[in-house]
Amino acid sequence: MKEEILKSLGLSDKETKIYLASLQLGTSVVQKIANFAGLNRTSAYDLLKSLEHKGFVSYTLQSGKRLYQATQPNKIIDMLKEREELVKKILPELKSLSESVGKRPNVEIYTGKDGLKSIFENILNEARSFSCIASKNQLFRLFEFYFPHFVSRRKKKGIKVKIISEFQPFDKTAPYKIIKKKIKTATWLYNGKIAMISLEEKEPIGILINEKNFYKTHQMMFNLLWENL
Repeated sequence: MKEEILKSLGLSDKETKIYLASLQLGTSVVQKIANFAGLNRTSAYDLLKSLEHKGFVSYTLQSGKRLYQATQPNKIIDMLKEREELVKKILPELKSLSESVGKRPNVEIYTGKDGLKSIFENILNEARSFSCIASKNQLFRLFEFYFPHFVSRRKKKGIKVKIISEFQPFDKTAPYKIIKKKIKTATWLYNGKIAMISLEEKEPIGILINEKNFYKTHQMMFNLLWENL
């Protein structure tokens, strides 16, 4: 789990190995960190330089040797908060640039797990309520760590839901109805938008449609299905 979370912060697989090795070893030379991480010295040195730029490691000089040490986990939280504050400062300018090009496209396509998380984040940011047709088991298969976090944040925000699924949903307090059919996609209807994710593809794909007539039709179909289950 820790590896997945570190990668979500922007670290590559090898950078994650080097950071965890450095964290466990304490202050160490490059060769020792490389051996512990199972990498060669040249790669480890380049990765440490990259981690230094990202703020995950630092070094000191002793007798002409560089000794690297990992940034402590609590300092990473402070670093992320600092980045968040910096982004907040430029948000008005970024929004202005976005609005200057006119209305956004009606259809957006996302690929890969990280891309699909953008859809989940859009739901959390915009929805006051949503209707959903999805397979809990398939969502867990694709988003083992992220999906429970999504549900927890949704509940904290007070976003109301109606769920149609093959099984009882992860949130046992949510209103739901069971459909005795295999569900191969996940669909969310919210705020005039339709978000759909293909659940069975090796490379999952998601589509976000922002068009009121599509939305109204799909919401009507959801309501009819809900009433007849």
